[in-house]
Amino acid sequence: MQHNGRLVVAPEDVDSQYKFVVALKTKLEPGVATNAVGHLCLGLLAKGAAERPELLAHMSFLDFPDADGGSHAPVSGLSLVVLDGRPAWLRRLRGEAAAAGLLSTDFTAQMTGGSHLNQLERMRSTPEAELDYYGVALFGPSDVIDPLTKKFSLLR
Repeated sequence: MQHNGRLVVAPEDVDSQYKFVVALKTKLEPGVATNAVGHLCLGLLAKGAAERPELLAHMSFLDFPDADGGSHAPVSGLSLVVLDGRPAWLRRLRGEAAAAGLLSTDFTAQMTGGSHLNQLERMRSTPEAELDYYGVALFGPSDVIDPLTKKFSLLR
């Protein structure tokens, strides 16, 4: 359903079989972690809209009206679970998510600092095996995501 030009579902249509997960590299500084989460979530939504628009309704965006009738939409009715794990696990999770057909995106150290042109150049000159993954974001069915993320801990 469209609400104010945005994709919003009714509360009873929240698809709780789906979930959002962000897995971050252990011991990232808070500012770096927050930046990574922001980029990951924006990238995940953009990728979903461009490549998998059928998933947008499963993201269960809701309007959260306040007592004065103000609209606070869109906000997903689903939880966003933020996990913490080893760098090697992030690389593996990225590959396993792709193999499972999950909507996913990643964010690396090479994507920070300087301009976007500097970041693109660092990425182009770094082999995948040498990328320093800061995080991986996933969206999809819980029963597909959960086995892939069981080694990770909740971020504290």
